Amino acid sequence: MSTPPLRPRTQLFADRDPTATSCEVLSEPLAQVMTLLGKRWTGLVWSTLMQGPVFYSDLKRAIPGISDRILGERLTELGELNLLTRTVLDEGPIRVRYELTASGAGIRPALLELARWAEEHLDRQQETDVLSPRR
Repeated sequence: MSTPPLRPRTQLFADRDPTATSCEVLSEPLAQVMTLLGKRWTGLVWSTLMQGPVFYSDLKRAIPGISDRILGERLTELGELNLLTRTVLDEGPIRVRYELTASGAGIRPALLELARWAEEHLDRQQETDVLSPRR
């Protein structure tokens, strides 16, 4: 299956400086998403939220090794970017449910492509090491 072409206005690299001799600067949108996904735990939190609405405790259990502080920070950051919604349910013990917005869920095709690439090109042991708690 071939990768669909990028929309004409989407570029991987910024317009090339005619005086540049080697590497090109990433386009602003690509730099933004790579910076966000490159933050420790953000990609795992975002990917886990792809399963649908989930409670905080379920997220914590699904991502071994993540601390409460970091999980809270990542959820807050994704919420501030309007990539997820936070709903407080006041039924018995208060519970908080997180769910991706349409914008947050829009990264699904890109994540699926990254997963396919990883299956083909990365060593399975590396995957296990990444998901294991640090000692």
